[in-house]
Amino acid sequence: MTVEVSVAGRPMTVEQEHDLADRLLRALTEAEQTPESTIESARELIHVLVGRPRAWATGGPAGPRYLVRVTVPGAWATAEFARTVVPLITDAIAGTEPDPTRLRREPHCVAQLIGLREHHVGTLGRATTSALTRLMTGGYRGVDDERTAPTGGAIDPVCGMVVDRATATITLIHDGVQHAFCSASCRKVVLEDVSMDPGAGSGGASGAAQQG
Repeated sequence: MTVEVSVAGRPMTVEQEHDLADRLLRALTEAEQTPESTIESARELIHVLVGRPRAWATGGPAGPRYLVRVTVPGAWATAEFARTVVPLITDAIAGTEPDPTRLRREPHCVAQLIGLREHHVGTLGRATTSALTRLMTGGYRGVDDERTAPTGGAIDPVCGMVVDRATATITLIHDGVQHAFCSASCRKVVLEDVSMDPGAGSGGASGAAQQG
């Protein structure tokens, strides 16, 4: 994920720019009931850039303006993701202003969510799809999670986030157990693992997988 923040109408020192970037990074990675290993890996793959353009023309009253462009893999760019991320970004930026409620009253912080097409993002010298999700969740998937899901909830088997079963729209039935996922990218990791299982077609994991 790349978060690019353009700021106008507000002089900022280098320290203040770094503080704003750190605030946004923390806001985007401090999810409740998410394993610390997943959070730490996610922070390594999120990049927050803060700067001031030399020219910015827009209408309305004078005052600080913010344009935030969030670039993510296309599988992440969902309405649910936007509903979660836009308030987090807005409130993180608002917390650096004298009036932390202003950006909830005035449309002076615009956030744009941009989804990249599959295979149009890469790391480790190659284009990737689910590899980013694997990098972020490898620490969690490599250990046994002894937590018990709360009533009405489920633990995403890939990243460890707690998902509300009542509202979960991304699920998978595997070996007779229905799993719920926080995103399509986490579900894709399981589908890929299942498809590579050597027992496929002979009663193994692949043959038992189906969409919920």
